[in-house]
Parts: sequence; structure tokens; C-alpha cells
Amino acid sequence: MEARELSLIGAFGVAFMLGMLVWIWWRRKTVYRRELPRIYELRDLLPNPPPPGAYFCNLDKSLAEIPQKLRQFRDLERDLQGLDAAAWNFLKSELEPLLTAQDAKRGWQPLWDRLNQAKAYNHLKDARYRNIEFISPSTVRGQQTPDLRAELNTTRVLCEVKTIDISEIEAGRRHSGGAGSTSDRLDSGFFTKMQFDVEQAEKQMAAADPNPATKRLAYIVVKFDDVLHGGGDAYRSQIDEFMASARLTAELDVVFDIDPAFYAAMA
Repeated sequence: MEARELSLIGAFGVAFMLGMLVWIWWRRKTVYRRELPRIYELRDLLPNPPPPGAYFCNLDKSLAEIPQKLRQFRDLERDLQGLDAAAWNFLKSELEPLLTAQDAKRGWQPLWDRLNQAKAYNHLKDARYRNIEFISPSTVRGQQTPDLRAELNTTRVLCEVKTIDISEIEAGRRHSGGAGSTSDRLDSGFFTKMQFDVEQAEKQMAAADPNPATKRLAYIVVKFDDVLHGGGDAYRSQIDEFMASARLTAELDVVFDIDPAFYAAMA
């Protein structure tokens, strides 16, 4: 076989391999877009390519390489799919400016705090509430409004979503990359923050609608310092004990959303 023929065969082989790599990349990209359409709608709110530091940089690559992230994004997609068209459009508009607003110390916490509102919407939906709507922020400076309104039979319902995020100490540790430790007991700072958030939620809803006949619900998403939530079951028991003994208003229903133990490690 002549050298020219060998060269052509080699060139064909290289071209074939490159074509296969492009096909694999394209297929992977389209598969994730079909599986996670609303997440990709958020991704498409950014310029292409996304600006450096934006949340969805290297989305396809990270989903392919990190099975835990793919699992978590599938769960997030399920939450987002539960929203009707009006609720989804509203939440998208609220999320868009947060896609490039990474906090220097707490990373993408503001974005995920807002995404947690979808969890509350789905809780209301699963509990057979009707006419569920997000409430637009007040245009009055300093005035806070509840996040959601709904109806249960003939009763008006308000819902405020709060996220108890990791402590300042843990946020600093993760930011600096320092070593950390976990405990099987939640500290007093956690319960102080939790009680403050519950009381603030009640005040916000009472200010928005003082009618005692209005049902008020606080939906509390909890993120522990223990990144794997290994002590999740024990923490939940401690929260239940605190809520049973705390002097909180009887006019408020409180629902806690807590990831299962070791959720962050699940693939």
C-alpha cells in the first residue's frame, strides 16, 4: 500500500473519531435538554456562551461528570415542572438576575433560596389547595409580602417561604476551604434562627392580611452545616421537640422541608 493511501486512511480515521466525539457531545447535550427542559430554560436566559462566573457555566459537562448533580437537578426539574405556566413565568423572572449574582461568601445561596419557593408551591398543590399564585413583591420600600397565596375550600391561604441556611461559621469554612466537624446535636444558634424565621413569617402574613380567618402557613427549608445531612433524622427529632415546646402562635401552620440523610452523596 502506497504512503499516500495510508495517509488518506489515517486522515479518514481521525475525521471519523472527531465526528464521533462531536456526535457524542451533541447527543449528550440534547438528552439533558430534553430531560431537564425548565432548567435549560433558565440556562437560556443567559447569553451564549454564559459570562464567566454565571451559574450555568459548563452545564452539560458537569451533568455528565457529576452523577450527584444530575440527581439533584432531576429533583429540581420535578419541582419546576409542578408549576403552572403563570407561576413558572413569574419565578423565572425572579430567578434571572440571580443567575449571575454569586455571593462572595455564600456562593449561590440566594439563587437556591428563591428556587425553594417552587417546593412550597408543590406542597400546596399536593395538599389540594386551589388557585395557587406567587405574590409580586411590594413596591412600598421596606414592606415585605408573603410569597404565595391560595385557597382551601372557601378559606384564603397565605404562605411564606423561609430557608434556614448554613451558619456563618460554616459558610466561612467552606469559603476558605478549612477543615470542619459535625455534631449530632443542633446548637442554640440554629434554634434561635429557626424561631426568628417562623415568627417573621407570621408577622409578614398578618401584616398582609390581618383577618383571623385567613390560614397562614410557613414553609421552612432547612440546610444543615453537615453537608451530607448524615444526622438528618436526629436533627429532625430535635426540631420536632423544639417546636412542641416553643411558644409559637397557634394561628400558624409550620411545614419543614428537610433533605434525607446523605442526600448530597446520592447519585
